[in-house]
Amino acid sequence: MEFLLGNPYSTPVGQCIERATDGSLQSEDWTLNMEICDIINETEDGPKDAIRAVKKRLNGNKNYREVMLTLTSRRSR
Repeated sequence: MEFLLGNPYSTPVGQCIERATDGSLQSEDWTLNMEICDIINETEDGPKDAIRAVKKRLNGNKNYREVMLTLTSRRSR
């Protein structure tokens, strides 16, 4: 249950997801999206941490750009 606590953006993949889905980005950062894929594929907690960060970003978010970038980031995996 410990994985449910804490800030999902405090993990390496969470930090990348937060940066990749920043609403101030003008377009997708494919280098960052590929880094997210690498972290997910290369670390044991990567998939779980990524899901937590994506859920947090999407949950109740009304910022169109952040939602679009989050879904684009998610699709690239």
